[in-house]
Amino acid sequence: MNNEQQKKNRFVMDLAGSFFAVTICIFAAFYLIWTISQGGTSTDRGGLAVGEVAPEISAAGWVNGEPPTDLTSKVIVVDAWATWCHPCRLAAPELVEIYQKFADRDDVVFIGLTSDEISVMPAIEKFLEEPGITWPNGYGASSCLEKFEAEYIPSAWVISKSGKIAWNYDSSGDLESAIRKEL
Repeated sequence: MNNEQQKKNRFVMDLAGSFFAVTICIFAAFYLIWTISQGGTSTDRGGLAVGEVAPEISAAGWVNGEPPTDLTSKVIVVDAWATWCHPCRLAAPELVEIYQKFADRDDVVFIGLTSDEISVMPAIEKFLEEPGITWPNGYGASSCLEKFEAEYIPSAWVISKSGKIAWNYDSSGDLESAIRKEL
């Protein structure tokens, strides 16, 4: 093959490669536009909606205390988290601040739930210890979190004294205001 033929073949190959790259970019752009049009950028975290009956809270085991038993006529704050979840770590200090404002009340209960299993107990303990989380936290709570329809973490719910979801991350207002509203 002579030099002229090699240049021509290289040009064809470069052109084909460029065409392929442009085609991929066009498909990616169409996919992005389609995803956005389908609500793919929604801030909806999913989970049980306000007004739905809250499921029974359960976990394979508990850290920072016994499993909650008498939750009748109490406002319950349920926080869903995981040891590997960076946004959960960022949210924890604010959650501790809110907890401290209600810690002396008998009618407000904070409960943490994670799907993390006992096999990662050192990571669970570290996650709770660093920001100062002292309320009961259930591990191995995948089944319970499924009942809460937790699609994303962190997620949180305020359960009213009547046992219904009164607030979730998709609600307007903040967590502290939602707790105060239910008292």
